[in-house]
Amino acid sequence: MTRVPDHNGTTTFSVLKVLYLLAVTAIAFMVPAFATTRPARWLVIPALLTLQVVILLGFRFPIGEIVRPIWRLKWLFLFLIGCYVLLPAESPGAGDVVLLWRVPLLDWVLPLNLTGLERAALMCLQILTLLLASTVVRLTGSGSDLVDGLRAFRLPDLFVYSLDHTLALLGGAKKSRRGRAEAAGQGGTLSTVKRLLRGDIGGFVQTIRTNIERAGERPGHESDRRLGPQLVHDIGIVTGIALCMASIKVIRLLPGLPFAPGHKAILLFPLYVLASRLTHSRWGGTVAGSIMGVIGFLQGDGRFGVLEILKHVAPGLVIDLAGPLVRRLPAWALGYCFLGLAAAAGRITTELVLVLLLGARTEVYLFPAAVLVPNLLAGFLSGFVTIFVLRAFTRSDDNVNTDRDAQAETKPDEAAEIPSQQLAAEPPKLGASVSPVRQK
Repeated sequence: MTRVPDHNGTTTFSVLKVLYLLAVTAIAFMVPAFATTRPARWLVIPALLTLQVVILLGFRFPIGEIVRPIWRLKWLFLFLIGCYVLLPAESPGAGDVVLLWRVPLLDWVLPLNLTGLERAALMCLQILTLLLASTVVRLTGSGSDLVDGLRAFRLPDLFVYSLDHTLALLGGAKKSRRGRAEAAGQGGTLSTVKRLLRGDIGGFVQTIRTNIERAGERPGHESDRRLGPQLVHDIGIVTGIALCMASIKVIRLLPGLPFAPGHKAILLFPLYVLASRLTHSRWGGTVAGSIMGVIGFLQGDGRFGVLEILKHVAPGLVIDLAGPLVRRLPAWALGYCFLGLAAAAGRITTELVLVLLLGARTEVYLFPAAVLVPNLLAGFLSGFVTIFVLRAFTRSDDNVNTDRDAQAETKPDEAAEIPSQQLAAEPPKLGASVSPVRQK
């Protein structure tokens, strides 16, 4: 694993693609926001959108895939148009053009705000521009340009090496075995969910342990030798937990229907807490969420392109910041339930940031508020899973350490004869990392 690619040309191209995505996003949302550039909004935004379509068509991207984002965002677009067309102007002296439309067969006169329709249409074009620009970065080039570009920006080692290792484990299977491996992973995840519904937490804990051990079985690389033991330990923990998150993301309950949005947080939030508790780093949960966000973006997950990464980063940041306070409280589930509530509120950051960037009217904030209630419920319920997972890890690791101490006392000669290779092959002692003591 290397920080940046060996070829400078590849690195430059990757960095340019990341900068391109940032520039398109900034232009799309800043032009309508400032009075000096607002008159050019109907020239700049459609031109940017047309540029993304031309690039995708140039790479022979199917036209159906370009149109698909419009259908995925149909409810948001209808909500925006309804708010701006059917509601009165935001201020009495705004000077909006209103058309009085008489409803056929009914003696109703419905005022239609044409100025509001123009604003809503521009917002829809801004969202589509961001989404298609994200698609350009994700699907053109080698497919790893975003990751290479992030490496070139010299981000923290824990994030870079964990992301490298996670992507290697997710895509390192041979082509002949890839289908069977993915099917087995999905089947194992669904089996774990079924056991959780029956109240059996052991399967979920075992899945986490298996992925952490799998992530820890890394061949020695020359570039890894300069890393400290704590960083190597944290990379294994974050990578294993990111693998668990990726397997949970494949679960589909009633696909295509807006059923219980945020329900996966019941399983995801305990993984954030575990990453925060088992790592020496202060930002273990944030790094795990960042990796999950980047992987989800590369897989085309979510509706708002690169902004979807915020949906995975925000819960980890909340948990890392509030985790020390929760650990000072008695070890009971209610404390982690409230921590899950705070993380769930952060999970809808994507929608809030998008509405804020659009400069939308107050009524539009009802759209993210509509998904807040099921997210808060899932976040609250995740606290019960979190407490059981933490207790399972603590109890299991304490038992292992006790057994080792007993063997060392009863058989000191045999313990002295253990080969160094066997000691090096033992899995990391997670019990020490679960304790509240953290290296800073």
